[in-house]
Amino acid sequence: MASTSLCDPCSEADKSSTATKYCSDCEERLCTDCDESHCRFKAFKSHHVIDLSSIGSNKCMPAMKNCNVHSEMLLDYYCTDHEIVCCRACISNEHRLCQNVLPLELASKDVKKSALFNDVMEDMTHLITTLNALDNNRQSNFQSMEESKSTITKKIRAVKSKFLKQIDDLERELTTTLSSLQRKHEMEINKQKQEISQVLVNVIENKNEMDFLRDHGSKNQLFIFLRQQVTNIHSAEAKIQQIVSDSQEFNITFDEKKDVKLESLGSLSEYVQPCQVQYKPKKFQQAQIKAEPMKNILGFEKDTVLKLNTNVVKRLICVSVTDNNKLFITNAVPSNNKIYVYRDCEDYETEIAFSSTPYCVALIPGTDRAVITLPNENSIQFINTTKMTKDNKVNVGFTCYGITAGRDRIIVGGYDGIIKILNTNGAILKATQHGSYCICFIAYDGIHDHLIVRCYGKLLCIKLDGTLVYSKDVSGVAGLTLDRQRNIYFGGFSTHNIQRISSDGDNCEEMLNKDNDIDHPLGMCFNNDFTKLFVINNDGKSVCVYKCK
Repeated sequence: MASTSLCDPCSEADKSSTATKYCSDCEERLCTDCDESHCRFKAFKSHHVIDLSSIGSNKCMPAMKNCNVHSEMLLDYYCTDHEIVCCRACISNEHRLCQNVLPLELASKDVKKSALFNDVMEDMTHLITTLNALDNNRQSNFQSMEESKSTITKKIRAVKSKFLKQIDDLERELTTTLSSLQRKHEMEINKQKQEISQVLVNVIENKNEMDFLRDHGSKNQLFIFLRQQVTNIHSAEAKIQQIVSDSQEFNITFDEKKDVKLESLGSLSEYVQPCQVQYKPKKFQQAQIKAEPMKNILGFEKDTVLKLNTNVVKRLICVSVTDNNKLFITNAVPSNNKIYVYRDCEDYETEIAFSSTPYCVALIPGTDRAVITLPNENSIQFINTTKMTKDNKVNVGFTCYGITAGRDRIIVGGYDGIIKILNTNGAILKATQHGSYCICFIAYDGIHDHLIVRCYGKLLCIKLDGTLVYSKDVSGVAGLTLDRQRNIYFGGFSTHNIQRISSDGDNCEEMLNKDNDIDHPLGMCFNNDFTKLFVINNDGKSVCVYKCK
């Protein structure tokens, strides 16, 4: 964060405006005008903007947001197998075979209440307490040596008085030796005090940074900062243990010679014992937001059928779950252009009407926004999932059906095999074409940067640059979804089943069929904790709920 109090965007435009706010996501100071503009943009509504005055003299830097290996990439994922926060490129290069990879939004959920947060806070407090005790011990040792020096000097001078004329040289010799020993140990103690002070300052600064991020930072920043502190705590522990090991409590005594002869007044002895302060590291629990291990789904058991409005003509197409656990279901009947919303994925809450028939809906991760396709208008439209209101509509220039989203992109597919990649405001970044298929459903595998595309009779896996990874023949057109391990689940419309295939296109197996009441399936999705699978069934007339085993 800049040391000046000028607005960063205005400064880039060669203007001088006083900053009053600070955006911890953009890492920029904002003046009043820029703050108002910042809040109006949809992409910035979820950003954390705070009063600049609340920062005061705090010099905390926000936690690192970019990968230290791929500096141009954001930290998007957390690999629980390696306990590391990494970017999309790291996942593709280093963690392709890892089974337990979480999106950062899921890993950092409820981070302020997590065991990791409590452990790091407790360890920092423990470090500060130990460092303060060490510093007090060193100061006490220094003072006791000062007192010893005074006592010994008095004794030496008492003996000296007996030999006023003959002991001057011996006195100087002893005093010189005493001073030499004193200086030697003072230098060592002062050196240790400097080391203690440096570690103490660093730990206090890190704790202040954590307090600041807890109160003013985003969950992602706090989570990343906590992960960074694990290494810092281990380094501080190692340094403290080294200081404790090297620290000795020095003491100098004077042994008065009973039968004093002129060649000596006595001798000086050093007594060294281990430092009374001992450091015992607290057991650092590598806690993470993974209360349950990420196991493969072994099968499904039918749970229930969602209670729908029986008075509505239905052609349900797509189903999706929001971050706040609400179920969105699109209805593609021209006379009923609506999305139905179900609270807690089971109870009807409301509906949102559109100017034409909605087809597919996708949630933008980490935000309160969703986006739908309106194929009759060649457009997509944004939805506020908190207020349940429609936002701006964007023309994408072709008849679009399938849609999916990542943290920083929206992918739309439709007629003639066209796929367009947009930013989260709807601006088109790239377009590719894949045969003459009509793309009806599409899913984004953010770990491998693959698009899973469903056309009539085909399941395609495509890289973001348009390269085909593999193609599978499948039955008709039906929906698809991904589990945590990025296995692909897709429906067989005419074969009345749901199959699972691994992310590399191998190991295909049937998971549900007619025996499980699968009948002409369409859209499907998992809930947020991957304990239930929602399937639009009976050619769009019902929604079946299956428990994951």
